[in-house]
This record gives sequence, C-alpha cells and structure tokens, in this order.
Amino acid sequence: MDQGSDEHLDTIMAVTDAAGIAAARGEWNRVEHYYQLREGLLSQESLSPEHRAYVLSVDRTIAEQISVAQAGLTSQLDEAAKTRQRLQGLRQWNGAWSSDSGTIERLV
Repeated sequence: MDQGSDEHLDTIMAVTDAAGIAAARGEWNRVEHYYQLREGLLSQESLSPEHRAYVLSVDRTIAEQISVAQAGLTSQLDEAAKTRQRLQGLRQWNGAWSSDSGTIERLV
C-alpha cells in the first residue's frame, strides 16, 4: 500500500467514525455529509476485508440508531395527533371554536 492509499484509508476510517459519533448525537445532517464524503473516498480505494467489516459494523449501528429515532418520532407524531383530536373534541363539547392563535374562546 502506498502513502496516498494509507491516507485515503485513514480518512475513510475517520469519516466512518465521525458518522458514527454524529449518529449517536442525532445529528443526521452530519451523518449524511460524512457518508457523502466517504462515498467519494471509497470510489478511489478498495478496503481490506477487515476494514470493510469495520465500516459495515459502524453502518449497521447507525442504521439501528436511525430505526430507533424513526420509532421515537413516529410515537411523538402519534401522540401529537391524539392530543390534537382530544382538543378538537373539547372545543366542540365546550361549544367553542379556536382562533388563529390556538386559544379556546367560549360563546356567551
């Protein structure tokens, strides 16, 4: 392996690690950025089986973190929809309508 190849490999590993750290922090835009950088580097370099296994391991961990984040967001969106439905029911039961500000006004 020549010096340029070693530098590419070191950079691929560093970018992979940075993507893993960003995913652990929930910084999904950064994860995407690091993946784009790595894609360009991988097009210029072939990885040894050991390095490929490491990259795949980090990628699997990131995929699991994405699944957990998506499940959390889905749960929050479901809860928000239920809360919105309860508020609409309360407004209708109370004989009120909502103004643009989101407050409840009672007709007297």
